[in-house]
Amino acid sequence: MSHHIDTTPEIMLEARSTRDRVALAVSKYFSPLTAALVGNLMAAYAVEQGFATGIKWVLITLAIQILPVALLYEIRIAQGKITDPEISHRKERNEAFLMGSLTMSVAVIVLSVYNAPASVLALAASFLAIAVLCGIINVWWKISMHASSIAAVATIATMQSRSLGAVFWLIVLAVAWSRLHTRNHTRGQVVAGTLLATTVVYVMYRYIVVV
Repeated sequence: MSHHIDTTPEIMLEARSTRDRVALAVSKYFSPLTAALVGNLMAAYAVEQGFATGIKWVLITLAIQILPVALLYEIRIAQGKITDPEISHRKERNEAFLMGSLTMSVAVIVLSVYNAPASVLALAASFLAIAVLCGIINVWWKISMHASSIAAVATIATMQSRSLGAVFWLIVLAVAWSRLHTRNHTRGQVVAGTLLATTVVYVMYRYIVVV
């Protein structure tokens, strides 16, 4: 029986040069969590009933989606079951993908039942679809969630404002470079994550929200 071998080179966790420090900082500060927070702020801003109403729904969404996953992460770090803070090893990510998919499913159900604003629901549904698809792929291949999450936000930004979108696509390029430089991902894994997220967000927003 053949087994899949993860051929990603040894991951860089400590900086030895200025470029290393920049790459590690970009990966750290433009993480999937950052993307989720920025994306939700964009969704709140797009709510027709006003930003205050949007923030209320966003806080509900984040509490359901993010807190359980963050708690699981802290527990696994304390238990030593995660090798490094970035969860660089593919197999260690499976549990987080599963938990994230479950919590995002609950969030989408709650938002649907209580008639949440379309922009908030569209974002939650997009992140759910991305989490499920990336989680399935991650069983065999380490697709880039950094690239996926930032590309998702860049796609949303582009649909709201081309100039804002241009700024975020520059960030996507920076994140892609950082993930390659730190050897967390191959070029194919970064491109795949970007294309997957862009496609999912476009389809979800065109189906749920008329932009």
